Amino acid sequence: MAEQTLESKILLRQKQMEEVREPYEIGLWQDIGKFVNPRRKDITLSSASNQKGRNLGTKIYDNTPLGALNTWADGMQGLLLSGRWFRSVMDNPLLNKLDNVREWLQVYDLKMYSAFDRGNFYAMIPQWLRDGGSIGTATVFTEDVIGTGRVSHTAVHPREVFISENEFGEVDTWHRKFMLTARKAFRMFEGNVSDNLRDNAEKHPEKEHEFIHAVFPNDERVFGKNTARNKKVRSIYMETKSSDRGDVGNITRNSGFDVSPFTTWRFKKNSDEVYGRSPASEALTEVFSLNQFGKTLIEAAHQSVNPPRNVPSEMRGRVRMNPKGNNYYDDPKRVVSVINSGINYPIGAEERRELRDSMQDKFRVKFFNAFIGRTGEATREEILAIKGEQAGLLIAQVDMLYIEGIRSIFDIVADIEERRGVFTEEAGMPPIPEEIIESGGRINFILTGPLAQAQREIRELDPIQKTLDVLSPAAAVLGPEMLDVVDKDELSEIIIEAGSFPQTAINSREVRQAIRDARAEEKRRLEQQQLLIEVGKSPNLLKSPEENSVGAALQEATA
Repeated sequence: MAEQTLESKILLRQKQMEEVREPYEIGLWQDIGKFVNPRRKDITLSSASNQKGRNLGTKIYDNTPLGALNTWADGMQGLLLSGRWFRSVMDNPLLNKLDNVREWLQVYDLKMYSAFDRGNFYAMIPQWLRDGGSIGTATVFTEDVIGTGRVSHTAVHPREVFISENEFGEVDTWHRKFMLTARKAFRMFEGNVSDNLRDNAEKHPEKEHEFIHAVFPNDERVFGKNTARNKKVRSIYMETKSSDRGDVGNITRNSGFDVSPFTTWRFKKNSDEVYGRSPASEALTEVFSLNQFGKTLIEAAHQSVNPPRNVPSEMRGRVRMNPKGNNYYDDPKRVVSVINSGINYPIGAEERRELRDSMQDKFRVKFFNAFIGRTGEATREEILAIKGEQAGLLIAQVDMLYIEGIRSIFDIVADIEERRGVFTEEAGMPPIPEEIIESGGRINFILTGPLAQAQREIRELDPIQKTLDVLSPAAAVLGPEMLDVVDKDELSEIIIEAGSFPQTAINSREVRQAIRDARAEEKRRLEQQQLLIEVGKSPNLLKSPEENSVGAALQEATA
């Protein structure tokens, strides 16, 4: 039996991945795209359309779900992923206590912020968050724009993405099935295309061709071989069909990456499922009900302003119901009359309000609405004061976004910048601390936006505050020795770290000890000065000081 080609393997896996995803598409994703996120209405491969710019959301009669999604997505970006939203740390917590490591990481952060600012990360985030909040599975493709110094991020349409997990429930295989015009494909793959595509690039440059980008673990690595195809992750671009090779497909690029360029974040996930669930999927009952209420009320309003009428048969085609319309008749009993339908608008108002509240609660709309109408950026104190308990309810959402999403993008960007040589001394970085080199520590990061800080205070500072609230009164009764159990330096560092205080503004323990020694010396000097003043007031300066007198104390202090 002939060995299966790489093209055949990819096409076979694509077929299997489409079968796994199909149940999500038919029903769940279609309903969400129709009523919650109309930008993703064409969610299945069969529903993909080239009719760009057409009107979307024509089946929506209540925009509360769409408004809730927008409020959640904008709120998450504004309070979590804007401004100075991260700080780098070492995986080894002991290294983070070293001053030279802290200062080196702060310079590292400046380089990383510059990378995100130069690219389109902040422009991509809104669509990515909306995909996660609606479809429940959101994917980003991150790549180096060669020759520009920029990093490009693309929020890939969920319709194009097929994923598979490893044994730990982590996504490690991606297939992106998408279309490229002949012109784009010819330029992108530098002419390494099928004869059919090459011909279209010349004669029909806007004709679209179907491609698959397959990214998966490289199980055939050769130790010591440093080539593009021998990377940790394989990356294969291929035409799904080509006239010169039939339906076998044609590989247009065969390479690899040290870090996968794809990031897939699932809002929440069941252990027996591959694709994610979202607030929209959990609120579909409310979404359907609200939409039906809206449709019915629109029909009722239409019927109220244009009600059905009883019309004498002899007036067929001669009724004028427009403003100032005149209808002439001879028999007063044979007139046009409106049928009273008995419609009462207030009916259903309370039910609609309850449905809206229930649906918006799944998106935590009340928390984000607390900041609508205020000026300036929301601070950590305001978040805690206004909706501290709601910030706690968002912890699970933020953790999943961080673990599966933002951390992966951060690693990809860091890898691209490292390959560019951004973190070298020649590029302005200080020397890597020896402690980092010796420990082989890995750089990680923590979120530091207002929402993340509020959650960190709930998890880290609230227990400290509650403990001190109990300990301090007890120390007032039983003696200050009870507070000796508290390491003031360690506690101060925990509080400062939770508030994302600048590392370069934190004094080292050696500097703190020097400050304390100087303060103690100054106190001693002032006490001596006060003693001299007291002695100077004494009339018996020439007498030997009596035992236990101020003069004896002075002599002892100045000896």
